[in-house]
Amino acid sequence: MRAFGEDWNGTAIIEAPTGHLLAVSPLLFTDHKTGQTKINKKGRAAYLYYLATTIKEPDEIRLQEGSHGDRALYFLGRFMLKGGVMNTFAVFKADNGNWVGCTGYQTFRSDYFESKRNAALIYRRPTT
Repeated sequence: MRAFGEDWNGTAIIEAPTGHLLAVSPLLFTDHKTGQTKINKKGRAAYLYYLATTIKEPDEIRLQEGSHGDRALYFLGRFMLKGGVMNTFAVFKADNGNWVGCTGYQTFRSDYFESKRNAALIYRRPTT
């Protein structure tokens, strides 16, 4: 949360490159069924810098629209590390007109990254 100018329990409102306003809070790392933190699940804590970078400077943003009117924004990032290409994801769901962060995670499985690309592309970082 410090990467967004907030304490751990705070909520930062930031603007995505698409103009969407995002509520970034500890909900990104909370199990929504139990209310327990999942910050250490699958080594997430070690990659928080990359997750924050993905939210602030995504490689792509994709919009997924569900059959029941539910909507989600997928922020996708890729980073070259010693262990190979790491893919990062941050997901924001529409909630009463707001975009609320609901999960953030990383994987070295490129096939998983590709599976998220079926949603509508609404932003791609410009290449220089």
